[in-house]
Amino acid sequence: MLNNSIRYFLLFVIIIFSSCGDSESTHKSSADIRKPLSWGKSDVIFIFADKMIWDYGKLEIEKSLEREFFTTRNEKLFTLRKEEAKDIKKYYKFANLLFFCNLNSDNPTSKYVKSVLSNQSHALSDSIPAKIYISKNLWAQNQIVTFVIGKDAESLLLHTFEQSDVIFDVFKNRERERLKNLIYKPGLNKKETEYYEQNYPWQIDLPKQYITFKRDDENHFVAYLLRVKKYPDRFLAIYWEEMAKNEINKDWLWNKRLELGKKYYDADEFSKCDVTQKKVKFLTYDTFKLSGRWQNPDNFVGGAFTSFAFYDENQKIAYLIDNSVFFPEGNKLRALLALEIISETFKTNYRENEEN
Repeated sequence: MLNNSIRYFLLFVIIIFSSCGDSESTHKSSADIRKPLSWGKSDVIFIFADKMIWDYGKLEIEKSLEREFFTTRNEKLFTLRKEEAKDIKKYYKFANLLFFCNLNSDNPTSKYVKSVLSNQSHALSDSIPAKIYISKNLWAQNQIVTFVIGKDAESLLLHTFEQSDVIFDVFKNRERERLKNLIYKPGLNKKETEYYEQNYPWQIDLPKQYITFKRDDENHFVAYLLRVKKYPDRFLAIYWEEMAKNEINKDWLWNKRLELGKKYYDADEFSKCDVTQKKVKFLTYDTFKLSGRWQNPDNFVGGAFTSFAFYDENQKIAYLIDNSVFFPEGNKLRALLALEIISETFKTNYRENEEN
């Protein structure tokens, strides 16, 4: 007979085959408050896999899930810890769990997963030899549990390698949800919200704990700051200018970010060897992105930043949203990710103005 934990699992498992949800329009927490809080640091993914699967797949799995991002140095969003299926009860309440199951195997991890995903495993066939199953808040709040199953070892490993970006995004998007819940738990900065609704051609959902750092309405610039002891200083700035036609390109962003750094950030600067530039999709806009390391030679300090430049055709306005972090003592990646989450709440006032 199945034990209570497995029965509980079968009752609540939510199966999804995708890369996780988009940003929500509201800031209601996605956590299940009926369950205990997840344990451990959310930057660790606990791996459960049989020896053969892990021996063959380890390098590619580590390469994908422990991928590095450049801030002032190479930082990892996640690190991996390989654990044994016999110890699964110790890990039910941890934040990130990842299982690999070979249906042809009776080794411990595969045997365990087959016992709890019996109905799903029958769905595999020659045409669909492997699948990914995802469950949120399975045993704890803010938890993500992911199962990759294949009808044999070859199918399992091939699917894992082909879907490595999908698997990474599952955990990355869940971490973004956790960060979003933390960011907006205190609420919004209503005073600032009222100000820019009345004075600016844009809006943003500014968290309550952010304060105004620099405001230059005449020259269309405002920057906000979050400063908490023992955590990174976080700066979120928005610059805008009227532009009859779209003239934004890499050079415009490069020069404008240098200009703003010199004017508003005590002459912060950056060099070509410390940054990357590329085109991305930001909200609905075709956007130029500049990211990497800033430094201030006069003050002998530095940090990490990301800038997004895009053009709103309806308003005929160019925007530059800048996320910047200063934290000599430690990592900056999650602070930048949190700033990006806030930046993605950006919206223009075009429709409201048109209706009025």
